[in-house]
Amino acid sequence: MATHTHDVIIIGGGNGGIAAAAQLRRRGARDIVVVDPAAEHVYKPLQNYVGTGLAPASTLSRPQADVIPEGVAWARAAATRIDGGQRTVELEDGTVLRGGDILLACGAVTDWEALPGARAALGEGIACTTYERDHLEATWERIRTLTSGLAVFTLHDQPASGRETALKPLFLACDHWRREGVLDAIEVRLVHAGEALHPVAPIEEAIRRHLDAYGVITQLGTRVQRIDGRAVTLEGPDGTSAIQPDLLHLLPPYAAPALIRASRLDGPGTHGFARVDPLTLQHPDHARLWCIGDAAHLGDARTGGALRHQVQTVVENMHRHRKGRPLAEYDGYTVAPIATARRSLFFGEYDSRTHEVRRSVPLFDNLRSRPWWYLLDRQVLPQLYWHGILKGRI
Repeated sequence: MATHTHDVIIIGGGNGGIAAAAQLRRRGARDIVVVDPAAEHVYKPLQNYVGTGLAPASTLSRPQADVIPEGVAWARAAATRIDGGQRTVELEDGTVLRGGDILLACGAVTDWEALPGARAALGEGIACTTYERDHLEATWERIRTLTSGLAVFTLHDQPASGRETALKPLFLACDHWRREGVLDAIEVRLVHAGEALHPVAPIEEAIRRHLDAYGVITQLGTRVQRIDGRAVTLEGPDGTSAIQPDLLHLLPPYAAPALIRASRLDGPGTHGFARVDPLTLQHPDHARLWCIGDAAHLGDARTGGALRHQVQTVVENMHRHRKGRPLAEYDGYTVAPIATARRSLFFGEYDSRTHEVRRSVPLFDNLRSRPWWYLLDRQVLPQLYWHGILKGRI
């Protein structure tokens, strides 16, 4: 069994892992390894635009080898167990890595098995989703060709990666149907397992304005219980009911990676996600184990905007911890960029802990849907991602 020692081990080569590796290199970290078996790196926020016909699939991804920062090693294998006390990581190929610091940035996983019948419905084209690359083309085809009937979009509370962005395909589909002159012939429903549309009242009000404008019927406290062919069983406040939608868009059930529970890094109430100090992003039991992103038990902070702030905090804290200085605090920032039409979006920034609205640009109302917010999300942010965030410059 081969053992290799590194200054920093980063588990996960997605947004957070690569951005952290790049920033650590810029801060002088000597020897960093990123652990991830994926051959491609995907910019996931674009999937909603690809799945609604507003972006080509070719813009979604780049080879992982092209985004690994210069001077950073790449272990192309999955991690199977972490020993936080010994600061070791076991890989599926038998390799053992030993690190000065370990950063857990492995995200969450989709768990279609948690929704009976979902995987079969997706495979047969009965259901669709913009949350998996393999279904994007079929999702746009279903939206584009629907001219009448019942369209159902699902939403649920945490855990969910980019929860609010599940409203993008709903609004963009409604906008397409309105422009095609068929919206009045389609009954559009939002089935939301939560008791409220959003935990932040002003953002909920903004969402509701646009739902009302499109005539969307909202069913709160309601979830899809199972899918059997075209029959969909809903469970809500009044019991169960059956529907047969002509279009069913699913936000996937999410679960924590098995790695976290296998390594005993979770805890009571975390549902398998990693325990973490919500301010310092440090694991409570292991001072040199850190966690960011969807894998961390941080409530509503599962967005790319939140992750950018978390990366900055955790890189600073690795540096401070080694110097024996007080740790910095993650400010709880997260953001809900929701496209409401083909060329309009509102940028709902908020504090994931207090659920108060935040504004990065004080003079602009980010809860009013505007073309410039759409251009920022659709055109500017992808370029900043590839050329700034993943390079450690932002």
